[in-house]
Amino acid sequence: MTTLYPPLIQQELKDHHIFLDTNVFIYASKNESLVDFLLGPNNDANCAFTTIPSVLFEFTRGSNTAPEYTKRVEFLTSLVESINPMSFLNNIADFHIVMSKINSKNKSYTDFLLAACLYQYRQSQVALITTDLGAFPPFFPRSHIVTVEHMNEVVNFGVFKFSPDAYAQAAAKTLEEVAKD
Repeated sequence: MTTLYPPLIQQELKDHHIFLDTNVFIYASKNESLVDFLLGPNNDANCAFTTIPSVLFEFTRGSNTAPEYTKRVEFLTSLVESINPMSFLNNIADFHIVMSKINSKNKSYTDFLLAACLYQYRQSQVALITTDLGAFPPFFPRSHIVTVEHMNEVVNFGVFKFSPDAYAQAAAKTLEEVAKD
């Protein structure tokens, strides 16, 4: 199994906090080359991987036994430094309104929460890795694609960041339209 990625990705993600979506853990648990890619930036570029409680829930859902559940939790926690508690959600009303209008076709609560993390920590160096390539509006530009070959299947992971300028334009327009209603 092979993981392909742009040669400069590790350098460009240096010192970033990188949020990992559920699908990253699902594929990484079955693909050693993806784990090697993830641990490469973590070791070489001083990255810190993190995730959120709903990702932990989604990744462990379907565990049929307590040992299987524990094994999945241990795998997830072996790749991340922390699980973000999401305590800021009450303080991002404008973001919530903008996302509910612009990204209304994506009903995934986990995707919304991961997007909210990038928004909340926009002053820091943060990114998101996910296979959900079309799940986020344009103010979350995709900076890289990581391709993983898995059991005769090719899976693409996007590396997304938050663009404050693109968000400001989208938010101004959206909030103006909402105010007219």
